[in-house]
Amino acid sequence: RAPTGGAGTTGRERDGGGKPALGGIVPEDIDAVYHQMQHLGNKWADAHAEAEMLEEAKKCVLATITLHYIGDGGTKAAAEVQAYASQEYQDHIKRMVEARRRANLAKIELESIKTHLNLTRTYEATRREEMKML
Repeated sequence: RAPTGGAGTTGRERDGGGKPALGGIVPEDIDAVYHQMQHLGNKWADAHAEAEMLEEAKKCVLATITLHYIGDGGTKAAAEVQAYASQEYQDHIKRMVEARRRANLAKIELESIKTHLNLTRTYEATRREEMKML
């Protein structure tokens, strides 16, 4: 759940439970945002780890396929060309790129909520300064 508040919030309203709102974000929302950030951080970490694992395995996959073709009596160079062209290697590359894409999207989600919170904090600080000038 995204933080509430914004342009129409004075920061002095009370939430439905009678508790004062803090800077446009009610206390219950603070916990919800914190847990959402934890969830998104874990989602990014898992996706990033999967992408890293597949990227690290790239040379191992290539070497394994190359050894298979060398075993068929070919030269190392010819076997490596066949390995690069193999469906197994192509599938690994596709999985690797897709995993990196998922990791990047997860990071964007996490960074977006952090940016939203920073923008909210800046807006609320500006609003407080404007209130002092009145």
